[in-house]
Amino acid sequence: MDYVLIFLKLKMIYLNKILPHFVYPITALFFLLVWAILSKKRMPAVLALFLLLITSSPIVSDQMVAHLEKQEHKKLLEEISPADSIVVLSGRMVTPIATKHGVVYEWVDPDRFFGGIELFKAGKSNKIIFTGGFLPWQKDFKTEGDILAKYAEDFGLSSSQIIVTKDVQNTLDEVLAVREILARNNANKIILVTSAFHMPRAASLFKKEGIEVQTYPVDFKADIRNLSLIDFLPSADSFSLFQFSLRELIGRAYYGLR
Repeated sequence: MDYVLIFLKLKMIYLNKILPHFVYPITALFFLLVWAILSKKRMPAVLALFLLLITSSPIVSDQMVAHLEKQEHKKLLEEISPADSIVVLSGRMVTPIATKHGVVYEWVDPDRFFGGIELFKAGKSNKIIFTGGFLPWQKDFKTEGDILAKYAEDFGLSSSQIIVTKDVQNTLDEVLAVREILARNNANKIILVTSAFHMPRAASLFKKEGIEVQTYPVDFKADIRNLSLIDFLPSADSFSLFQFSLRELIGRAYYGLR
């Protein structure tokens, strides 16, 4: 029975990661170009060009990110009240690098980690929970939570002040794993640290489990700048940001339907 549950869970993980690709612009571009080549018609190619211009435009991708983050604002430490635990959600903050001496880890986007440390140092809680983010196709055997726990000790926290959840593979897994830890410790108040674009979805799931949440969003991605000609020129970074934003919108829709 356990093997059946493991198989079903793995199946869902792969489906959750693969299915969104069918609505990503890169997939639509591919099929439009194949259609144009096979049919020798101009219209599919024109549609592909139009789609590329829209999805790679900085002004479009910036508006999508701004929409995702519109409910959030950067909070000062003075705005945060003490809680039972600080919860830092996983999110590719580190990446493994192969060396001749073995695998080492480098920072990729560590805002969530440093947001949690900042809260801890400010005395907002004496416990910090890192979620054990791990995907079955990862080559390394350490969860992100395990790696961050070691870094937290390097910043002066003791091992008794740090908790790492069991392995988790999506936001709902994180919520349920944290809930188990809180229940064991007769606790229910948390300060949630995650990226601003991810906060509405994550906070909603915690609240649905009856957990009292204060949000501490970090890693804001919407730029504040004056509009210029560059904002209308195609950009690979903007194309990536568009797809990134679309993935989060799909995630919100999925959990909303649940």
